[in-house]
Amino acid sequence: MSDAVGLSLTILFEIIAFSLINFYVFKFSQKDIKRRIWSGVIFLLLTPLIFFGTLFFVLFFDESGWGAGILTVVFTGLYIINGILVLLSSIYLYFMKSKKRVV
Repeated sequence: MSDAVGLSLTILFEIIAFSLINFYVFKFSQKDIKRRIWSGVIFLLLTPLIFFGTLFFVLFFDESGWGAGILTVVFTGLYIINGILVLLSSIYLYFMKSKKRVV
C-alpha cells in the first residue's frame, strides 16, 4: 500500500472516529448536564488512546516517523480542544441552570 493511500485511510479513520465520538457524547448527554460533564471528562481520558492508535497506525506507512508524529500531534490536538470545549460548554450550562434556580 502506498503512502498516499495510508494517509487517506488514516485521515478517514480519524474523521469517522471524531464524528462518532462527538455524536455519542451529545446524544448521550442531550438532556442531562451532569452527563455532559462526565462525557467531556471521558472524552479527555480517551485522548491517549487516540494518540497511540494514530501513531501506531501511521507508523505502518511512514518509515521515518516524522509524518506520523506530525499527524498524531495534529489529530490529538483536535481531540483535546474538542474535549475541553465539551467540558467548558457543559460547565457553562451547569452554572447557567443553577443561576436560574436561584433567581
